[in-house]
Amino acid sequence: MTDARLFTGGTILTMDSSNPQVEAVGTIGEWIVAAGARRMVEDALPRAFETISLNGGTMIPGFNEAHNHMIGYGISAGYIDAGFPAVRSIADIVARVRERAATTPPGQWIIGRGYDDNKLDDKRHPDRHDLDLGSDQHPVLIVNGSGHLSAANSMALQLGGVTRDTPDPVGGHFVRDASGEPTGVLHETAQEPVRSKIPAPTQEDLVAALRRCNDAYVRAGITSSQDAGSDHPDDVRAYQIAVERGWLKLRTSMMIRENLLPHVTGFGINQGFGNHRLRVGPIKMFIDGSLIGRTAAVSVPFLNDPRDDNTGLFMMPKEEFEEYVLRAHSAGYQIAVHAIGDRAIDWVLDAYEKALAAYPRADHRHRVEHCGICRPDILDRIARMGVLPISQPVFIIEYGDGFIRHLGLERVQLTYPFRSFLDRGIRLVFSSDCPVSSFVPMKSVQAAVTERTGSGASYALEEALTVEEALELFTVAGAYATFEEKIKGAIRPGMLADFAVLREDPRTVDPMSLTELPVTRTVIGGETVFEA
Repeated sequence: MTDARLFTGGTILTMDSSNPQVEAVGTIGEWIVAAGARRMVEDALPRAFETISLNGGTMIPGFNEAHNHMIGYGISAGYIDAGFPAVRSIADIVARVRERAATTPPGQWIIGRGYDDNKLDDKRHPDRHDLDLGSDQHPVLIVNGSGHLSAANSMALQLGGVTRDTPDPVGGHFVRDASGEPTGVLHETAQEPVRSKIPAPTQEDLVAALRRCNDAYVRAGITSSQDAGSDHPDDVRAYQIAVERGWLKLRTSMMIRENLLPHVTGFGINQGFGNHRLRVGPIKMFIDGSLIGRTAAVSVPFLNDPRDDNTGLFMMPKEEFEEYVLRAHSAGYQIAVHAIGDRAIDWVLDAYEKALAAYPRADHRHRVEHCGICRPDILDRIARMGVLPISQPVFIIEYGDGFIRHLGLERVQLTYPFRSFLDRGIRLVFSSDCPVSSFVPMKSVQAAVTERTGSGASYALEEALTVEEALELFTVAGAYATFEEKIKGAIRPGMLADFAVLREDPRTVDPMSLTELPVTRTVIGGETVFEA
């Protein structure tokens, strides 16, 4: 069977500014060898080539998912779906816990994920008393959609040793009632005492999770993925096994958490170690929480909060954080730091400036993951320093109504400001943060183009982008974020043959229905890995 293929019969958007739209693309093996007029492409291929019709669809470079949690998505597929619209109230969550408890042996964990208190009729978090109604014979943990806070029942708190006398950990908070008793709502690192009692997944569980993730992502046209948190050797090994078995076809870049930095540097492993299928990516760190959980480190207190002075949480002292950054930077790594609030972004830029002053590096491409609230002076600093904001437009649809409630309309104009990034020449990158939000790239494209929340409310209309701009930020920019722009992100000779085919041209579709635009074919390395 030939490994030479001609793709034609539709619209082909290359994301190559020198040749933006072509009639045909030719591939041999993993690589693109020609893109242009059909006759020219045919002449570049050996005589026995396979012709693949796009059936009137629109081919674009494969989506490059720049920040997500692949194993987390695959594992959570077995959890109770506690997200909207599956649940609309705390009573719905309790009912789902009770239903799962009926088929779960007593003493085994029941876990759910996805609720957003802003979308619950109750407009509050579930607490231990609520969850005890679901089961008092099982430890129960219901994780907020952000992953930055959870609600535990009484048995889960007991197993975690959480009592009225348990002090708040650094970077975390146990919510307490008026009498000082823990309510079961756990912010950030306060989740760890309970989470640590959940049996760890086996190696095979991790590999199976990656297979589930791969199969879901390729159906959405994703061909490359940047995992945002490999923090255990078992995670790294799971990726290798999944690739060896042929279950993980996505080209994957593993962000290595800071706790593994001594190990990778000790073995002399540099960023980029690996191959086009699986490679070592940046060093990943956390410095604050989430907007939806009101734990991001902000300069102005959150609105509609039980505490009128709540300005969020930092995960560690500034000096310790800056030492981690310096260590990773001096070892030659790109750094990716989760920072959402403006105070947290200030800290990250301070740390990067100090590291670059100590060890200058021209093309560092250090990243701010999420990079939520961006004051004008922050935007100017990011532009001056060449830092990459890794943003998630889908948050606007899925959490935007809550952002407006917690920040106010004026402040959300500075929150995920896409147009302002581009106007300053900043290399903005799009992603989803799945399973925090939907991994479907076209949902992010819709959010960036329409600037409308899930309820249809206006968000930051002046920050809206064109469809072409949004697609580029999910393809070309994603490759740039991992120093792979010479082989991925565009359709031109010498690039990897990674494509997504949409049923229609997204430039002609009603912007409010872009999420529903289906992918009809996904190609990785010239091989069709999904066909509708």
